[in-house]
Amino acid sequence: MARLSAALFASGALALSPALALADSAVGDTGSPSSVSPSPSEAAMQSVPAERRAGVVIGLAFGPAFAGASGYPNDSKLIGNPDYYSESPLLVGTSSSIFVMGALTDYLSFGPMVSSARMETEKWKSTGFGVGFRAEAFPFYRLVPRLADLAIYGMMGVGATELQAKGPYPGADGTQSFLGAGVHHEWRFFRMLGGHVSGGPYVEYDAIFSKPAERHWLSFGFRMAWYGGSVTADER
Repeated sequence: MARLSAALFASGALALSPALALADSAVGDTGSPSSVSPSPSEAAMQSVPAERRAGVVIGLAFGPAFAGASGYPNDSKLIGNPDYYSESPLLVGTSSSIFVMGALTDYLSFGPMVSSARMETEKWKSTGFGVGFRAEAFPFYRLVPRLADLAIYGMMGVGATELQAKGPYPGADGTQSFLGAGVHHEWRFFRMLGGHVSGGPYVEYDAIFSKPAERHWLSFGFRMAWYGGSVTADER
């Protein structure tokens, strides 16, 4: 009886061994990480290297500007009184801005900025200052490759302005809103500190609005920026 049981057990084990081997093979094939292909959603989430812009963006823009300012002293008793109203002629001076942004993609950068402009003549002095955020978009990056480095940008924040007449005349000042918009084009110059430096011309319009006073100026000049991230264009 014992011999019969042992024989039956041996024959059953031999019959099961091919099935077990086939199961092990199937588990090994599907369980191996090297044999599993990513799903379409996982493939879409894989990072795509930047081609032209990446990393932190540190820049400066500077150039001549033309401005006009008007308003009243920042005093509720004087606002609206024509005896204390001042309005400048066309003034010529300089405008500048600095910014520290992040190049989120090849076609969008965003971050804080500071802008200032100063004009002065023999009879007038006008200053303006703005702090806020700057966004640069490169809308033709995919549509028109030749214009891939042409940007449209905007700025928004808090601004303060002051207009002083050199003489026995009232001045104007106020603090409230700062708005700006412009266009710039950049060319790649050279690699530096793991990134690259780009620069080119810009044209910009800015305005400061407040209840007692406002100021508008148009500027143009040169913008230079350092992009801290590595891009595929550096490898060409």
